[in-house]
Order: sequence, then structure tokens, then C-alpha cells
Amino acid sequence: MTVDSTVRTETRHAIGLVLAVTVGLTLALALFVGVAVNSGPNGIRLVVAGPPAATEQIAAKLAAAAGPNAFEVEAVDGQQAAETALRERTADGAIVLGSTGPTVLVATAGSPAISQLLTSAAAELNDGSPAGAPVVDVVPLTPEDSHGAGLPAGSLPMVLAGLVLGAAAALSLRNRWVLVGAVIGGAIAIGLSFAGVLAWLGVTDGAYLAVSSAIALTAAASAMVVAGAARLLGPAGVAVGALLLMFIGNPLSGIASSPRLLPAPWGEVGQWLPTGAGGTLLRTVAYFPEASIAFPVWVLLGWAALGLAAVVLGRPRPEGSATVDRQAALVPSLD
Repeated sequence: MTVDSTVRTETRHAIGLVLAVTVGLTLALALFVGVAVNSGPNGIRLVVAGPPAATEQIAAKLAAAAGPNAFEVEAVDGQQAAETALRERTADGAIVLGSTGPTVLVATAGSPAISQLLTSAAAELNDGSPAGAPVVDVVPLTPEDSHGAGLPAGSLPMVLAGLVLGAAAALSLRNRWVLVGAVIGGAIAIGLSFAGVLAWLGVTDGAYLAVSSAIALTAAASAMVVAGAARLLGPAGVAVGALLLMFIGNPLSGIASSPRLLPAPWGEVGQWLPTGAGGTLLRTVAYFPEASIAFPVWVLLGWAALGLAAVVLGRPRPEGSATVDRQAALVPSLD
């Protein structure tokens, strides 16, 4: 191959590379901005304890004010049932209709954004009181993190740790089972370390083993996906893993607000990805010990199994091939 043909080949490759990067980043920008611009109440689960007629009236008022799909209203029997629904995360908020008027129940630990939205709505629920309906926080955040900024800030490094762990293991370790062991061991170490930091800073209060296990499972699933993609595709697989975990998974996770504040169907889609499932699992075990964690656990285990299969089926580059290639490029042929 002549020098001119080599230059032309590399030029075509460079043009394709620039176009691919531009299109990919433009789509990522559209996803980020589109989700942010169109965010709002979308299927917020609200339970109401009171007479059926009053429940229907509240549902109609909410639909008229926020749209027909903003809230999913369900009737429950009494305040205790409403509080249980909040603690089990089967509801995002509640309204209890008593003899003195309505009381709004929120769970700030589940979503400070939804709690703020319901608190604002409480001002219009009790027409007879200038102060509006009273608000009770059934599942509050810790005093050290009263604004709820700590967990979203900690969730991103949790997924990033899995990305780095999977890439480092796949690109530096050849034996597949050593790689798997490194991913599992690294994820456990990350879980124990990160959970300690969250507890030390007051973001979580107790449940250290549960929090560390949630972080470890999320990091392991993320790392296994990246490692599997790298074993199948080489270094390009790391980019594929980053695209899935960061550029797609992060904006669709709802970690900073809530999946029910994202436009449909993206909030639900995000919960099927490692980033969204990991964020939901971490928040649940940290603040809602009575809630079920089955769905996010199975999602993460499913991604971990896919990544493991890719690691087992994939093949590393033959040992020493990089050195041979470099030498072949530098040493002229003797033929």
C-alpha cells in the first residue's frame, strides 16, 4: 500500500469517526435536554383515605390542575393504611380526610421533589384555612442531609465506579475467571467503602450492610456489563458500556428527582437499566426497610448475568499480539 492510499484510507476513517461521534453526542444531548424540558408529574401514586365521593372529587381536581396522567389516585382505609403505603413505597404521597379537614402525608426520603410538589398542593386543599392543609413527613431524610442532595450525588460515582472497575479488569486481565473474581471483589470493596462514606456524612442513618450490599450489586452489574462488552468488542466495548450507563442510563434514572417526574415512557424505561435500578435499590434500602426490593434486584442480576455471559463467551486479544504488531510495523520484511 502506497503512502497516498494510506493517507486516503485514514482520511475516510477520520471522517467516519467525526460523523459517528457528532451524531452520538447530538443524540445524547437531545436525550438529556428533552427529558429535562418535558419533566413533570407523570403517574405519581397518591392514596386517599376518606369517603369515596371525596376521593373522586380530589382525583378530578388534581386531573384538572395537573393533567389526566399526572396522578394515579387510589382509595385506602384510614391513615394507618396510607402511612403503610408510603413506608412500603407503593405510594408517593397520601391525603387523609378527617373531621378537621385534609392532611397531606409525604415521604421526603423517597423524592424531595414530589414531597415539595405535594406540599405546594396542600395550600389549595383546605379552602377553609389560610394556611392550607397540614403536611406530615412520614419518611423524612436525615437531619444532616435535609435537602436530599447526598444520595443523588453518591449514586453517580457508584455507577462510575462500576464502569471504571469493569474497564480496568477487562483491559488488563486475560483469564476470564480471574476477571470475574476481580469484578466481584472490587464491587464488594466499593460497596463497603462507599457505604461508610455515606454513613459518615450523615446521608444514611443505619442499615450499613444493606446500603453496602446495594452499592456492591450495582457496581458489580455495571462492571460486568462493561467487562463483557470489552471482551466482545475490545476497547470500543468500554465506550458502549459508558453510553449505556452514563449517557442513556443517567438521565433516565430519575435519581435526582423521581422516575415519576420524567416524561412517559422514559421513567419506566430507566428502571430497567443498571443506573436506574441501582439508584432505586439504594434509596429503598437506605430509607424504606419495609419496602420490596425484588424488582431492582432482579434487574441488576439480569444485567450481571448478561455481562457474565459476554465475559465467558468473549475472547481476549492474544497475548503479545500488540507487541508483535508494533514490531511488524517497525521492522521491514526480509522477503
